[in-house]
Amino acid sequence: MMLISRRRFISLAAVIVPLATVGGTTAWAAVCYDPAALPLGQKNRRRSLAYVEAAADPERRCMGCAFFTGAAGDSCGTCAMLNSIVNAGASCSSFTPRPK
Repeated sequence: MMLISRRRFISLAAVIVPLATVGGTTAWAAVCYDPAALPLGQKNRRRSLAYVEAAADPERRCMGCAFFTGAAGDSCGTCAMLNSIVNAGASCSSFTPRPK
């Protein structure tokens, strides 16, 4: 019988559950980083900004945010607010639409 630690289970659930609950967003289901490997400060920053791997509202995806930097078509990029790699299909409370 294979047992996994509670910490590992929670880190896997943090990635899998949002992806499984948001239908039709499998194109944005790329894993850009290992949540378990993030430093505590980065985990706290993501929590404080309500960062989620799969945006519930397609209009609020990171790829459409002014703080997101990434090449068109890439599933990963960097966020100036989080100062870290993020999923292009993710979202957070600091979303600011790109100027048109």
